[in-house]
Amino acid sequence: MRSKIAIVLAILGLLVLGSGIGQRTIWLPAAQLTATTPADVSAAPLTVISPEILKTRDGHFTLTVKSDGPIQLAVARERDIIGWIGDAAYTQVDGANDDFTALSTQSNAGAATVPNPAGSDLWVSEEKATGELTYTWQAPGHGDWALLLSSDGKAAAPTNISMTVDNQAGTPWAVPLMILGSAMLAAAALLFLIAPRKPKSGEPAPVGRRAAGKAPADPATGALEVDKLVAAREAAKSAAATGKDAPSTIAEARNAERPVAGAKAGGEASAPAFVSDATSALPAVLQPPAAQDPEAASAAGAKSNDKNDDDSTKGSGGGDDDGKGASTPENDADVKGADVTEAKTEAKNDAKKKGKADFSASSPTEVATPRTMHKTMNHKSRWGAALAVILVAGSVGPAVAEDATTGAATPAPTSSASSTAPAASADANTPGFPSLLDSQVQRIATAVATVVASGDNAKNAKELESRVTGMALEVRTANYKIRSQVASAPAPEPVSATQLLAKVVTTTDTWPRSAMFVTKGENNELPQLLTLVQQSPRENYKLIKSTPLLPGQTFPTVDKEGTKEVAIDESAGLKMSPKDAIAALSDRLTKDDSKFKDSFNDSVYITSVLDAQKKIVADAKDATNVFSHTADTKSPVAMRTADGGAMVVVGYTFGIDTTSKEDATLTVPADAAVFTGGTETTKGFTLSYAEPVVMYIPAASGDGKITLLSATRDLVGGQFK
Repeated sequence: MRSKIAIVLAILGLLVLGSGIGQRTIWLPAAQLTATTPADVSAAPLTVISPEILKTRDGHFTLTVKSDGPIQLAVARERDIIGWIGDAAYTQVDGANDDFTALSTQSNAGAATVPNPAGSDLWVSEEKATGELTYTWQAPGHGDWALLLSSDGKAAAPTNISMTVDNQAGTPWAVPLMILGSAMLAAAALLFLIAPRKPKSGEPAPVGRRAAGKAPADPATGALEVDKLVAAREAAKSAAATGKDAPSTIAEARNAERPVAGAKAGGEASAPAFVSDATSALPAVLQPPAAQDPEAASAAGAKSNDKNDDDSTKGSGGGDDDGKGASTPENDADVKGADVTEAKTEAKNDAKKKGKADFSASSPTEVATPRTMHKTMNHKSRWGAALAVILVAGSVGPAVAEDATTGAATPAPTSSASSTAPAASADANTPGFPSLLDSQVQRIATAVATVVASGDNAKNAKELESRVTGMALEVRTANYKIRSQVASAPAPEPVSATQLLAKVVTTTDTWPRSAMFVTKGENNELPQLLTLVQQSPRENYKLIKSTPLLPGQTFPTVDKEGTKEVAIDESAGLKMSPKDAIAALSDRLTKDDSKFKDSFNDSVYITSVLDAQKKIVADAKDATNVFSHTADTKSPVAMRTADGGAMVVVGYTFGIDTTSKEDATLTVPADAAVFTGGTETTKGFTLSYAEPVVMYIPAASGDGKITLLSATRDLVGGQFK
């Protein structure tokens, strides 16, 4: 029965194991899935890959774009891409279907051509190719990101797009089935090992008391050896009743069955004094050596018979001459005891020579001889080897492609976007995501510095127009003009991007947008505060003011994840609104006894301005002078600091209006003469200086005062009256 169960288990185990292996080989799903856009997509100058696509499978996918011409791919926030597109026509790729075979698209009508989007400051990174572009996506930071595909703004943008992702349809039952199949095969092997072996024909019938109750003496009738046991006990009782000495030990019972010592050769053997089968009822471990090892018993019996023959010879007169060989009951008993002892000793020695091992028979009647032991060991070794092969086959899986159920680590995809933005701050002053990442800041700063350096070297203001505007452009344009006529005139402070000390970016979603970089180059004595503005999505950031950080001042701490812009008339949480602070500083710079004197901390710049004005008045005996500091309230920049305060960047025009007394001759310096057209006048003149200022307004909860962080002035114009 056990063998049948083992066969069934083995067959089932092979089927289950094969099913598990099949799931990892021939039935293994495709390792990747690919979805493509339909072929009938309307032509448009731009194609947008939406955030829904980029969030597919947690962004772990590969994008393949094909086109007959050039391919441009840009990575940016969705709000920036939509802002750049404006009213242009574009195709939007929204998502994939359920079985990930097709990508849905949506066409949006608009202008058929746009400027070339390449090189925009809004893009975190860009990729370019011709014919085919393969791109592995990785989000540069938190937020909603999108991809913008284009050709050159005039030709149709690529729409042959395919997305490849890892197949998440795994084989979760593969490993459990292989383990279960291996366990079933192992159980079948164990059942084969412990299955009882039928006794062979010709083997001795089971003996002993246990065998008497289990193994039938006659297989045909099923009769047990109980009769023998009863007969042995009756014989013992009869011997006791007739006065015959019953054997007191098993050895005496065995010796009693042998021929009587002293029997003549060729004569009839004398009947044994007592025959007993009592030892057959003893367990094997308690039986004499003769019963445990037939071969040893045979050898011991042969030696014992030889010795008995010798002793009988002596007892019959064939030995000693003095006639002491006569047999007596006492001598016979001694001889028998000695024979039994010698037989035991020789049987033990033979057993030691055969390996000193206790052999066990596979059936109650089988004697464990070396031959049967060898057969049993070979039988077990074969099944043990088979079991080891099965377990190894079940535990070692085939070399197949990894899937989601194996728990293998998915390799981190590489991305062309080299920088990663940290998590957005939860501070109330930074409700959104930064408009610029670190990589963009460095790229923009480098671009501005390169353009400024080129313009400075050429003394050509037109070379600055792509990256410089406002007061910064005005200052350099005037400087180039002065230096073209006055060789001794100093050059403007260089703009450098080699060392970026700090950055301030906003989180606004609309335009214009502002940013401030603190840089310091080899030729800068003091760190430079560069204020930049992006007027519209399709324009790049441009430098509007460049001012040195005043000695002794520390740049305020600003949330590096982006800060909120402050309206010019907003006073919530501030000592003073930016508008009021601008007006107060104008008065403070103009008047030595300004009513706002106590609203500002002492500043080297304020002191220098007031001292310069006093000196002009003192030196102009024949003229009257009027000083003014007029702020440009149309383009100030105000941004929150981390402590709840605000930084305000504003440009003033420092004006000097000089009028001659009684037609006295007035003289202007050489740099001013470049604008006035001469050095002398009898009526008077006006001079204009660009005066960019960065001030800090403390929070209303603090005790601080307004501080000037950065300021400078440069001559930008003049004329005679």
